[in-house]
Amino acid sequence: MRIVTWACLALASAATFAQLPDVPATQLEQAPRPNAAAPLYRHTGEQYRVYEFPGTGEPVPYRLYVPETWTPEMKLPVLVTLRAGNSINNNHRGGNELVKLARERGYIVISPLGYRGLSQPYYGSPYPVDREAGPSVPADGWTAQENRRAELDVLYVLNLVAAEYNADVSRIFLHGQNPSGSAAFHFAAQYPGLFSRIVVSAGPIISTSYPFDRLQGRVAVMMLAGEKDAKYTIAACERMARELRQHGIESSFHTVPNAEHLNAYLLFAPQLFDFLDSSGSRPASP
Repeated sequence: MRIVTWACLALASAATFAQLPDVPATQLEQAPRPNAAAPLYRHTGEQYRVYEFPGTGEPVPYRLYVPETWTPEMKLPVLVTLRAGNSINNNHRGGNELVKLARERGYIVISPLGYRGLSQPYYGSPYPVDREAGPSVPADGWTAQENRRAELDVLYVLNLVAAEYNADVSRIFLHGQNPSGSAAFHFAAQYPGLFSRIVVSAGPIISTSYPFDRLQGRVAVMMLAGEKDAKYTIAACERMARELRQHGIESSFHTVPNAEHLNAYLLFAPQLFDFLDSSGSRPASP
């Protein structure tokens, strides 16, 4: 695995570098740009990267996988997998099934930190996770600024990688686990033209204030829960999938056999990529 500190990234000017669908240009005015002179520019395989967060100069890491067969002419789809623990390595636990399948299926995989390596990353989401002990407190222990920057970190890293590797921005997908499952719902509502499919593992939300209409005809949702996860979590995930369908949103729920809370999406990786592969053309905006 290659490790690079990419501190020499040039920052985008206030001109335009926004290339992500449905993301306001103002949010990407300061977004970092690829640097063709950087040592690992357009390298493939598994990598750790670091960029300087705009306005602060702080080094923020992310983990990246690009299929070894990639060439600049290719336009590959992208899976962004949001962490639930404290590290960009959390979603690569076990046998690293996401990367193994991404290699076979031809996907770029991005694991952003979310600005800070604090627990309970919500990436700007205001939606509590539905838990047996009571609703979670979104971004508990984070400052409002840190939580906002966590959302921007995802957009900055996605924009940076998509530009460097000529990614297919009509096929960008998102995965979240537990608190970052709430984040996946948040991103889907904020940027329905960006993420056409999301996968949420053990992350059912309290949906009272959720803008379901933002997803209608634009975003499809796969809900997962491990067979060995808490019964309450399984039932809440099924409830969430049902609510989505009731609001006219394409949604499915799967109980993953022999899976636990943390590994359901990894054991379900083949079906997860089948779901992403079946996206076809992006639905037209309403």
